Amino acid sequence: MSMNVSEKDLERNLIETKDGIGVRVYVVPRAGKTRLTYRDGELIFFSGKNPKHHAVNKDLIKFFSKLFGSSRRVSIIKGRLDRLKIIEVSGSSRDEMLTKLLKAIHESYRC
Repeated sequence: MSMNVSEKDLERNLIETKDGIGVRVYVVPRAGKTRLTYRDGELIFFSGKNPKHHAVNKDLIKFFSKLFGSSRRVSIIKGRLDRLKIIEVSGSSRDEMLTKLLKAIHESYRC
């Protein structure tokens, strides 16, 4: 399966923050394989974790931390208890965010 998603498609999900760039992500718990996809204008994070004890939030932070490297602080700045969240990556630029998101999305479709 191939996925044709461009930087322009992802732009609407990015938010400038005080410390970097935020990205709007919709979360689906108990989804089997952990991955990031794009559908109908939304970034969707599928987590194999159960929402109890904030396991999905931890999984999301771990995923983004791995994507951006350990030198970046990744945090949920909005929607901690909701399925729609805003994740902030400190020190990130728009270009870097778009590049890393596209990489993660394309990798999820290779499997």
